Amino acid sequence: MIKTRNMAALAFAISQAGAASADVPEYTRTTIDSALPGAAFVISGNVADNPRPEIVASAFGELSFGPMGPVLPDAGQVVMYKNSEKGNKPNGQIANWDRTEIVSEEDLIRVPNRPTLANINGDGKPDVIVPGGYFFDTFIGNELGSITWWENKANAKRWIRHDVVTDSPFSYHSAVYEDMDGDGIEDIVSVGEAAGNPQLPDDDIVELQMFKGNGDGTFQPAITLAEGGGGLIEAYDVNGDGRMDIVSPQFFGPVAGQPFVPPFARDASVASFVWFENTEYYGFVRHAIGTNEGPGFAIIPVANFRGDGVTRWIATNHTNQNIPFPPFALYPEPAVYEFTPGNDVTQPWAVRQLSTPGSFPVTGSVGQAAPGTAAVADLNGDGRLDVAVSGDGSRAVYWLEQQADGSFVTHQFPDSDGYGQAGGPVAVDLNRSGTKEVVFGSFDQNAVSIWSR
Repeated sequence: MIKTRNMAALAFAISQAGAASADVPEYTRTTIDSALPGAAFVISGNVADNPRPEIVASAFGELSFGPMGPVLPDAGQVVMYKNSEKGNKPNGQIANWDRTEIVSEEDLIRVPNRPTLANINGDGKPDVIVPGGYFFDTFIGNELGSITWWENKANAKRWIRHDVVTDSPFSYHSAVYEDMDGDGIEDIVSVGEAAGNPQLPDDDIVELQMFKGNGDGTFQPAITLAEGGGGLIEAYDVNGDGRMDIVSPQFFGPVAGQPFVPPFARDASVASFVWFENTEYYGFVRHAIGTNEGPGFAIIPVANFRGDGVTRWIATNHTNQNIPFPPFALYPEPAVYEFTPGNDVTQPWAVRQLSTPGSFPVTGSVGQAAPGTAAVADLNGDGRLDVAVSGDGSRAVYWLEQQADGSFVTHQFPDSDGYGQAGGPVAVDLNRSGTKEVVFGSFDQNAVSIWSR
């Protein structure tokens, strides 16, 4: 799953959109770090006692190649960028940032994935949860999956490591910090993925796991809540019963066989996106959200997405139809989707494809797919919510502009050719400009960059 400003870029954007919008804003790229090896996921928040948000990025390290293909390093990094300008005046600078290392290579965290900000020790300061691991590790004889949390000390200048799980056969792509069992104490929930042999889709082990919190910054060993899920999960009370549920894409496991299952017979085990209902008596029960999108990558809730007060879910699959053999050639094209829950949220939700056909042309063979993660914000100031999205295996970054009639136009961000395998995005006002900047990391370019207007 790590799996791309000129007339050509303009022609590409127009070809994807049909007719380009007349009020497309001018975006400028500012690269704040061009030397973060294997830059991966990006998040943002007020980590330090500072009036402006910080940026936190994970990085996998330098990739090498061996006789079996790509070789990931044994250790990556997690770093924080703090705006170097003092104060918080409007329209402050966004070019210069002070970098602080949260996780160093000496900490031996293999493939640090998407961090989560959470106040774990109750001191009012955001700490950082770091899920880690490579999903094919067990196939090459490793058990290096981990979840650690890093205690924020000295106003984010020093970080203390705490282990939740290490040396695990599972890789963890994300984690949520919520009270899942109603005891008043937050727990950590993640999906453990052990993908086994890349050539064998039926040997995957995928589990929704909970590490029960003890209330003192320590956590109990993992318990399996349910089978399935994966990747980048979200905690959300889907059915409004007061208990926190989990919403998740599915990439590994039975979803690989989705094209061979008749649509009427597709259940939650082969669904692209699912939610796990936190029931009072029956544990966590998995329900299908979307059953026809191929392997899922990410899904996020968006309140009032269309201005009608309804919370909808924006999702991305992760496919590559360039591969000429099944199941890859049979999956739907790379796309961004909108899901709307119905009156019975346990039944598949209404789905609409937002991206136009051909929006994410994949380069590369097996192992490369598109798109990646997404973020939602009003990106052009017209009062409507738009979608920023990583192309991932489509080696650029993009945004989908919402039109007055509810359709979407796909644009490529300028100066993003080759900005592939991109993590993030986050859409946040970094400098009190009144507009939201968009931040991506790129594994291909070892970079963290901001697009601003």
